[in-house]
Amino acid sequence: MATASQTRPMTAAEFLAADLGEGRFELVRGEVIEVPPPRPDHGRVVSRAGFNLESYGRNTGFGYCLTESAVGTEIGPDTVRGPDLSFYSHVRWPEHRVGAGLPPVPPDLAVEVLSPSNRRATIYRKVGEYLDAGVLMVWVINPRRRQVTIYRPSEDEVVVRDGEFVENLPELPGFRCAVSDFFPPAPTQ
Repeated sequence: MATASQTRPMTAAEFLAADLGEGRFELVRGEVIEVPPPRPDHGRVVSRAGFNLESYGRNTGFGYCLTESAVGTEIGPDTVRGPDLSFYSHVRWPEHRVGAGLPPVPPDLAVEVLSPSNRRATIYRKVGEYLDAGVLMVWVINPRRRQVTIYRPSEDEVVVRDGEFVENLPELPGFRCAVSDFFPPAPTQ
C-alpha cells in the first residue's frame, strides 16, 4: 500500500538560502508561495514612498529604508514576508549590521502598496502578522483611492487622504510628507 509522503515545512533559514528560480516568493507557515510580479504603476508608488522614507532617514540620521526585504513574522512553522518597503531606525537595527540573513528584529515600519491582485483578507492577514511580530507601524498605500491607512498595535486604523499629510508619528519623529507625494501625477488626457 502506497502512502503519500509528507514534506516537512521549510524553515526561514532554508527559505533564505534556497534557489527558488525566477519570480518573487514568500514563505507562509513553512510553505513557499509565489507572489505575482508588481505592475509598473505599483513600482512607481513603491519608489516614491521609498524615496520619501530614505530621504527622511538620511536627512535626520534616524534610520534607513529597505525594499522587498525579508521580514520574519511567525516561527514554527516559519513565515517570511517581503513587504514592499521596510524602515528601520538605527536604534532598532543599525544599518552597518545589515547582512544577508533574516533581520534580527522587525522593522519600525512595514509598507504594503495595494495592487489589483491583492485580496483584502490577505492584506489584513499580513498587517496582523506584521503587528503581531513586533512591527511598530504598518502603512497600506492604496493608489486607486490615493490614501494611506496607518495601523498600529492596539489602536484604530487612521486613514490619511490625498491633500493631507502623513505626520506627527512617534515612530518616525519629524517625518512629514504629503500623501500626494507617494503617487505620480494623474495621467493627462
